[in-house]
Amino acid sequence: MNYIIFDLEWNQPYSNDISFMKRTGMPITGEIIQIGAVKLNENMEIVDTFTMFVKPQFLHHMHKHVKELTGITQRDLSQGVPFKLAYTHFQHWCGSNYMLLSWGADDILMLRENLLLHTMKSIIYEQWADAQMIYSYERFGTTQQYSLANAMKDLGVSSEQLSAHNALHDAIFTAHVCQKLDLPRALMHYDVIRKEAPNPFLYPPGLTFFMYENFQEKKRIVHDRRGRISFCPYCQTRLETTKPERLQGDKYLAIGVCPKHGDFAIQLKVGKYTIKSGETRFYLTKVLSHSTDEISKLYTEKSVINREKERLYFERRQKELLEKGLVKHSESK
Repeated sequence: MNYIIFDLEWNQPYSNDISFMKRTGMPITGEIIQIGAVKLNENMEIVDTFTMFVKPQFLHHMHKHVKELTGITQRDLSQGVPFKLAYTHFQHWCGSNYMLLSWGADDILMLRENLLLHTMKSIIYEQWADAQMIYSYERFGTTQQYSLANAMKDLGVSSEQLSAHNALHDAIFTAHVCQKLDLPRALMHYDVIRKEAPNPFLYPPGLTFFMYENFQEKKRIVHDRRGRISFCPYCQTRLETTKPERLQGDKYLAIGVCPKHGDFAIQLKVGKYTIKSGETRFYLTKVLSHSTDEISKLYTEKSVINREKERLYFERRQKELLEKGLVKHSESK
């Protein structure tokens, strides 16, 4: 079996523009513009490399930040090939018996999004592993996230005068880190490592996507009827839904139950955009997927954490009001 160490670069829409999601009809966060990969054989030797620019179908103009970070130009994109063709070339290059690895989960999530966007077969559960988690687990016994640069420094991997944020170069760096690890042994026990993953939403993929826009205020968006009420993707039965719990920032999670088809994870995200008049508006995206034990566990943990945060906030607020003499001690109990 070969090990395919891959890296992607992708263009992204500007944060105040939601037309990308409206055109794709999916919660896509970017469009792949470069694929880079290194092939390691069973002896962990580099036997081949792959690189190809991808011509975007939706985001035709480079985001300023992406252009500065990657050095990829508009000319590079114009010389690229459509995603379906690029990915077909990549699959042919990979061969028939291989394991995909990337540094962190961002690349596999972006790849899955773009495969879905182009109605292509997705990556199966057992076909990919997170090299970042393997490194952390093997070196430190945790799944704490470390940058590729830190891992290279830790293991004495040279940059070889190659630049970062180039898909092929980053794949080469990751391959050299993997050569320093006991990769075959780690993959034998990868299910143990995976259970400690900080992101339980790597699998399963989303089933349905909704976007609601033109909210003028942000505060109560996740409790709006359109976000709060959800239906089973299979039988359209209204789901018995829990209270949305904040995960981090403007991301929330609720659990919906269908008597026939089981539990679903309901992921909510609040964002903002600018309308033609220059005013700010807010939108809500909702993605339903099958729930897992890890997702249910995360929801329970966040419920406990959020209730404690609310309790501490209430106590601080009451103390401030007492100090200002706005309430009496009897009223604060």
